[in-house]
Amino acid sequence: MLESLFSVILFFVSGYISRKLRIFDERSADTLIKFIIYFAFPALVIYNVYYLDIKRSFILVILGGWLVIIFSIAVSYIVGRLMRLNRVTLASFMMMASFGNTSFLGFPFQLALLGEDGLRYAVVFDQLASFLPVSLISPFILSFGQSSEKVGIDIKKVVTFPPFIALLGAFLIKNIHIPEFVLGSLKMLGMTVIPLALFSVGINLRFSKVKDRMKDIIAVISIKMLLVPVLTVLILYVFSVNASTEWLSFIIEISMPPMVLASILVIGAGLDRDLAVSSVGIGIIISFITVPLMVYITKNLL
Repeated sequence: MLESLFSVILFFVSGYISRKLRIFDERSADTLIKFIIYFAFPALVIYNVYYLDIKRSFILVILGGWLVIIFSIAVSYIVGRLMRLNRVTLASFMMMASFGNTSFLGFPFQLALLGEDGLRYAVVFDQLASFLPVSLISPFILSFGQSSEKVGIDIKKVVTFPPFIALLGAFLIKNIHIPEFVLGSLKMLGMTVIPLALFSVGINLRFSKVKDRMKDIIAVISIKMLLVPVLTVLILYVFSVNASTEWLSFIIEISMPPMVLASILVIGAGLDRDLAVSSVGIGIIISFITVPLMVYITKNLL
């Protein structure tokens, strides 16, 4: 398993070192992210959806993703209240403990642990059970954390997000014959998502303010990356669900560390910046241990 994750670690560490050596900065990462979102990510979605064998059971996987997020919001709210967090920190706590980094970090893990089959399920899961929920639910959480300003749901941003448009288009052309050289080119472009995403995340990784917020960070990580995935695996075990590729892909996605986009939304709403940024940074590091562990547990239990 270490051999499979080596490239993931290599790209990530390379990005972090490049910033420390001042070879690249956050502006460089922004350029890479724009390329990913507008070109590489849509190509990856179209290629993988075209070859994806959509089973009826996969609908349950998408539904499961929504249920996991709703459950995570409820658990994080209860835990946050028990910790007596103020409203601003509580809303930030709920955001970081509920939404996972299912694309920029999830895709590399999928490819490393399950190969292309897992990646094909992940690109659809990411759009329908990760991006869509964070787009529709996060405004309510953010507005809860704000005293006066309210955050509305921007439906236009959801329907005009390039990977989401690519997803809809991919389903429309799924039964149309597309030449192999076109699909091969889409695959080549799409596979740049993996190294560029990890590299850009490494560039943006910072560990400032970690010591001051360790208690809150540990609570976020414990809920997002341990408690919820473990309970989910146990529920799947009770219902005698087999460890098929689609369900293993699902476990990887819900085991992801806190979402980078969620941290950006928290910062943009003027909430707890330090908790958001620190949770993302620490979560990424810990994921190299917890995600393979969750896959190992799932394979041996289901």
